[in-house]
Amino acid sequence: MPERMTMEQFDTAVVGGLVVGPDRIEPIDLGIRDGRIAAREASIDPSRSRRIIDASGKYVLPGVLDPHFHPQYGDKLTPGSITAAHGGITTMIPYVYAYRGMTIPEAIEQFLEGDGAGSVLDYGMHFAILDPPNQIDELPTAFERGITSFKFFMAYRRRGMMAEDDMLMEGMERIGRLGGVTMVHAENGLCIDRLEQKFQTEGQTSIDRFEMSRPKPLEYEAVNRAVQIAALADCPLYLVHQTTGESVEIIRRARESGQAVIGETCPQYLVMTNDDLLQQGPIAILTPPYRTQWDNETLWAGLADGTMSTIGSDHSPHPRANKVKDNVFESPVGTPQVETMLPIVYDRGVNEGRITLQRLVAVMCENPARVFGLYPQKGNLQVGADADVVVLDPTRELTIEASELHSSVDYNTYEGWKVAGRPVHTLQRGRDILIDGEVVAEAGQGEYIPVKPGPVDVV
Repeated sequence: MPERMTMEQFDTAVVGGLVVGPDRIEPIDLGIRDGRIAAREASIDPSRSRRIIDASGKYVLPGVLDPHFHPQYGDKLTPGSITAAHGGITTMIPYVYAYRGMTIPEAIEQFLEGDGAGSVLDYGMHFAILDPPNQIDELPTAFERGITSFKFFMAYRRRGMMAEDDMLMEGMERIGRLGGVTMVHAENGLCIDRLEQKFQTEGQTSIDRFEMSRPKPLEYEAVNRAVQIAALADCPLYLVHQTTGESVEIIRRARESGQAVIGETCPQYLVMTNDDLLQQGPIAILTPPYRTQWDNETLWAGLADGTMSTIGSDHSPHPRANKVKDNVFESPVGTPQVETMLPIVYDRGVNEGRITLQRLVAVMCENPARVFGLYPQKGNLQVGADADVVVLDPTRELTIEASELHSSVDYNTYEGWKVAGRPVHTLQRGRDILIDGEVVAEAGQGEYIPVKPGPVDVV
């Protein structure tokens, strides 16, 4: 009689939960082996796995990606990855800056050997072009190191960061030929500089002048200009941190014409308005500014109907002492967002009926991975993908308090907000990251994931 075959064994099985993808929710179990999803079955016998994670009554999501993180400010990548992990994030794509006098290869090596080496989460890289005339020729060296996404600023001329339109177009042409993605901070920087100078000359530097110095038309004018330049340059365009409803329509028209335009927004632009800035004061200052409730709802609608494709945190906190200035134009811009991103979007989006849970998975998991070359390794729970898993308890409530968060700063913009729905267990490549609210991963456990050029597509 032939020997009976040994049943397949898993390192971990996630059982009893509802597995969520961008198009469906299924009552299936996941088997994990060697850091990857090895099986999706209706029911996995516990005897087949060394460890069981019981997800009964909970949702099982792919690992959440944050495609918009700034490690240059209050939270470097090492502590910032811990903060992100507390919020259910499993993969980050931070911006690496090469300041004037530094080459792109030097900046990459400095980041990999320094801040990146201590990350608890896997990470990719975007490169921010801060010195366009001297850095555009070095773009191929970034591709050689697995970086294919590059950010240009259409603002901040006084800081020396702004790319004039001709330089922006040249950068897009080169990035497009190399198979990459151009990311753009789209605001009309010259007009903003003019308004800031005017208000300061007149002594009008109170908090109510901030949004007035960067009004909506100066954002969506730049969005439209970037779309047109990208079309001429034949380059995929990623529009970061969109705040206006008008931009949603611009992006919709471009996508309907067949242009590769990806619209990103952030939790703060979905749930806060300029009234919140006036109430909270300088700690809430960020760029572009908050807008109106109409803009909030139009951005939600764009996420729901597929016009807007991704959500990023734009996490860039600064110490309170640096933020609180009498002259609003002297306050550094940026707020802590990464730890609260998933709970805010789940509660205000899914719980309040603005987007489906499947759409949340599309814009926070699969689409960021698709756009930035990490799919199908990241962003999904299909067999063969990295076992990056978020077990989310929809009944777990949270009152957001800065004292309970893990950023280096002592404030947040959602103080006292109550939300329902929290990550309670997360895995990266099958290894525990978060267990019942506590990060158990070790510094350096995360890996840098280089990517190759490829088509930009979203669901």
